[in-house]
Amino acid sequence: MKNRLMVGLGAHALGCLLFIVLSWLGFYLYTQLFGSLGSRGVTGGLALLLVFYVYAGTNLLLALLPPGRWKPVLCGLLGAAVLAYLLPQHPLRAIYFSVLAGGLSWLAVLASARLSGYLRG
Repeated sequence: MKNRLMVGLGAHALGCLLFIVLSWLGFYLYTQLFGSLGSRGVTGGLALLLVFYVYAGTNLLLALLPPGRWKPVLCGLLGAAVLAYLLPQHPLRAIYFSVLAGGLSWLAVLASARLSGYLRG
């Protein structure tokens, strides 16, 4: 149990770091391909900060939950919530960040299950 929790926390912490890196990389590539961002001010940045906080909190919950049926459901709900939150004002960001949040969370779940299986057997 202790190994599963430690591996889960490590995998999801790595997922949070990857979220930050891939967010920065996405913005960098967008500005290199299309020029400056279309929105001005702090609203877009604050919205993405809220998305990161929800992502980090969900990943903490995913790391603490025992293996089961709720983990894929929670990853899907995270992606859908990010999409619903960002879609009206930022459609391109909504698609990118919903796939990024749900996909990285699911990859962290799979990685923690695989690593805890290696440590067990």
